[in-house]
Amino acid sequence: MVFIGMSLLKYIEVDKVDKLMVLMSKLVYGDMTKYGLTRPKEGPFALKIKGGRTPTIDVGCVSRIKKGKVKVFPGITGIKNDKMVEFEDGRIGQFDVIIFATGYKSNVLKWLKDYKGMFNESGMPKPRYPSHWKGENNIYCAGFSKRGLEGIAYDAQEIANHISLTMNARNVPSSMANIAGVE
Repeated sequence: MVFIGMSLLKYIEVDKVDKLMVLMSKLVYGDMTKYGLTRPKEGPFALKIKGGRTPTIDVGCVSRIKKGKVKVFPGITGIKNDKMVEFEDGRIGQFDVIIFATGYKSNVLKWLKDYKGMFNESGMPKPRYPSHWKGENNIYCAGFSKRGLEGIAYDAQEIANHISLTMNARNVPSSMANIAGVE
């Protein structure tokens, strides 16, 4: 769909392309709000033009979310004892790994009060590419490299490799690791 949208932008105004892309997305994926995913108020290409953010391309995560293999949680309100995570909806859970998926704009500094040392005033990781993905205390940051989809793929692979190494070092099968994905 992103390719179609990018092609249409050569001939049609961005707001019309966005409306078409959102409609196509709803037809392909259905209502994702029941799984905890909400759409930004602006369309994907308006956001790209406004802030340089790339529309999301699904490579299998939606089907995993629908099957319950990946769970979406709301924003984090606090982290206690390095593993107890409190969410905006009142749920509390213990997680071995927390993966930030903050969406179109980093809002890390609004809710992750204990880790300001990891991020600059714009909410971006202080370490620069290529080591920006690994924070302290098993906190990972994907998609912050400003290198588009290639950078996101790099981050995801590095994070997955590190989680696997960490779990293997603890003799915990990675399939048993409790991982929080936060939007």
